[in-house]
This record gives sequence, structure tokens and C-alpha cells, in this order.
Amino acid sequence: MAKKSTKVKKIAILASGGNSPGMNNAVIALCKKTIAKKITPYVIYDGYKGLLEEKFVLIDQEKLLHIEEYNSRGNIFIGSARSLDFYKPEVKAKAGKILKNHGIDVLFAIGGDGTYKGAAGLHKYGKVNVMGLPGTIDNDISSSEQTIGFFTCLNRIVNTIDALRDSFDSHSGVCFCEVMGRGFSDLAIYAGVATDAEAIVTKDNLKTKEEFLKIANETKNNGKRSCLFVITESLYGKDGLPSLQEMAKYIEKETGRVTRVNVIGHVQRGGTTDAWDRANATLMAYKAMDCVLSGKFNRVISMIKGQIVDIDITKATNASRKKNKMNILKEHKEVCLI
Repeated sequence: MAKKSTKVKKIAILASGGNSPGMNNAVIALCKKTIAKKITPYVIYDGYKGLLEEKFVLIDQEKLLHIEEYNSRGNIFIGSARSLDFYKPEVKAKAGKILKNHGIDVLFAIGGDGTYKGAAGLHKYGKVNVMGLPGTIDNDISSSEQTIGFFTCLNRIVNTIDALRDSFDSHSGVCFCEVMGRGFSDLAIYAGVATDAEAIVTKDNLKTKEEFLKIANETKNNGKRSCLFVITESLYGKDGLPSLQEMAKYIEKETGRVTRVNVIGHVQRGGTTDAWDRANATLMAYKAMDCVLSGKFNRVISMIKGQIVDIDITKATNASRKKNKMNILKEHKEVCLI
């Protein structure tokens, strides 16, 4: 039998891992819905690290008016931090005691796979109820087809690459453009398709300097003024592979064309959150709170076939890792040099 909502008196919310645009909207929505349901919300600053340091802040009606100012911003106003200690079962047990001492009935954790694993361990070793929301720009959470922040980040990348294309078109140049993704390449793949990149490079689709040179020459022969490669971060400059800077020098030497590396960097994770991520984060937060109100705990919120659903957190953390979309790369490769 489902637990009555009145049994939940206090909740706490934290964010963990890298910031992701839309996290603020999820926090705000959770606070507003809990206050509407006469439940007391707390936020925990600086993720699991802040939980261990007991950085709890009560959000009342007055503070709610203040935090709504963060509705459009791509930061996470309660901060985020990684805690290596939190991998230890005894530390999760300690964190559970801290939550109980503060009277917290449910912890809402917003973040990626690592955040989910931390929450699942907190439930197992700390004996507390948890809920997870998918906040990561990488879109790499196995249990959800879409994550909070992915589309804002993708739009930021596309806008930046469009600007780079203008510049390199003007000088008939070659550009290596590195984007975030941490080994999962949805950002590179969709940005590359959206900007008509001459090559999209992922960990499953590495290219040699000779292959880059061939593409640069082919595109020029086909009448294209610029050549742009979109590359997932951290692929080159290790494991015996030359760095992007080394390959750019090689291309420039062999072709005589201006060739540069542009690392888009942390601008991808900030700025104004787009409408989709704001709405999606808000609706996911409502779904998470609806689960709690109906007595469903230890779940993560996911987007599956366009629907917002809840999944058991243990099942979500044990799901097979997403695979890169090689079919899209194959389709794009057939036309990108034309």
C-alpha cells in the first residue's frame, strides 16, 4: 500500500558532478511543489561533499522568491562538487546518519551516472530514501534518452561552430573543433551534423593525420572554402596519438592553409538555459515529487520515447552504457564532403 504524502515532512536537494543548464529549474520546481504540498525543502550546497559538511539551507517562501532569479541561468546556484570519499560505504553510511539527524525523509540528487551511483549507495548503506534526476550535458545516462542540459549545451556548440565557420570560410582555413563529452559523443555527433562538419570524430571513429589531410584536400577540390572537424574531447595527445595541435601544424605545413585548434571549453556549460531544458527539468522535477507523494521512493526520472517516467534506481545504475550512434556517423560521412 502506498505511503501517504503526509509522512514526508522534509526533503533535501543536491547537485553533483559538472553543472548542467536546467539544474536550477529542477531545484526551483522541487522547492515550489514541496512548499505547495506543505513539505519543507532544504538545499544542500556543494553536492555530496556539502552533505558531509552539513551545508543545509532551508528554503522558505521568502528565499523561494530569491532563487527564482536563477530560472534562466545555466549555473547551479547551490553549487556542485565531487567527493572521492563518497565512494566508500562507510562514508555513505555516515551521510545517511547526517540526513536522519536533520530529519530529512527523501534526498533528491541531480546529476549523471556517478550521482546516481552515489544516491543508490546512500540508500543501501545509509538507509535513506532517494530520488535521482538526470542532469548532465553529455547525455550519457543509460536509463534516459535525454538529459537535462544536453540541448542547451548542443545549441551553444552549434552557435560557436557557426561563428568559426564564418571565420574559416573567410580565410579558406581548416579548423579542429574540440567539444565536451568525456568519451560519449552525442554532443560531437549532433553538433557535427547540425553544422555540416567535414568530419565527426569520436572514440569509435578515430582518424590519423593523413586521413585529416585527405579530407582537407578533398573538400578544397570540391570547392568548399573551409574544412571543419568536430572532435570529442580527450581523444588525442595520449596513447601514442599526436595532439590536435600537432596535427594542425601538419595540415598547415602540407596544405599551406591556415589551420587552428579551437577548444570550446566551459562556455558550453554556462549561459542562458534554453526553453526545452527549462521545461524538461521542471516537468522531471514534478514527476519526481509525484512519485514521492504517491509513496514511490528510490527511483530515477527518465525520458523514454518522449515520455517522462520513473525507473528503479538500482536498475538504472546497472543498465548497460549507451553506445555511440555509429549509424548517424555513417550517414553523415556519405555526404559531408560534397
